[in-house]
Amino acid sequence: MKYKHFDDIKPSNKTDFIMLYFAACRSLRELEAAIRRTNDGNLTCRQAWLIKRINYKLLQMAALWKKQLSQKP
Repeated sequence: MKYKHFDDIKPSNKTDFIMLYFAACRSLRELEAAIRRTNDGNLTCRQAWLIKRINYKLLQMAALWKKQLSQKP
């Protein structure tokens, strides 16, 4: 899968950060459930670590967004 570079993404007025955050969390939860279904209900340590890492990055993005939101005049 090829991902767009951050600088190549154009701004959009149709999306809201809060909506995107919850959508990303839902997708992450669905991905975890799909992996668990294929592994008889278990995750390997590496898979669990990667999912937690993505979740932590989402939390960091939300914290940064809230910080920038609170600094606006």
